[in-house]
Amino acid sequence: MITPGALSGYALNDTTQATQIARFPITLSGNYGTSGSHGDTLDFGKVYGIQSQSVPIRVFVYQQPAAGTAPLVCSAYFCPGTTIHNGVVSFWNGTTELTGGSSYTGAAASAVWIVEAVFPALV
Repeated sequence: MITPGALSGYALNDTTQATQIARFPITLSGNYGTSGSHGDTLDFGKVYGIQSQSVPIRVFVYQQPAAGTAPLVCSAYFCPGTTIHNGVVSFWNGTTELTGGSSYTGAAASAVWIVEAVFPALV
């Protein structure tokens, strides 16, 4: 399971109109899910400050390389689950998904990953 990163232990939240936006770094679990899950579980229930109990409306998972550093060749996609507790992040190197049950290697392992999730507010 992916661990939500701590920016002093809190998600950076921006609550506007009928949505809440949470931004936070993630730490990969070290083992890329199973071949049937197609990703590593991301439990939004473990992110401090999220007020919604609904599945996010939209989720962006992106790299945040340091200035002067090129992004690594790897993409991440959020696949929503049935609750805020069981969505997965799927990692791809071009058109090839990481192998289920394997350790993270290469770009996925060494990149700094950030999640930005939009939730329906107070639902």
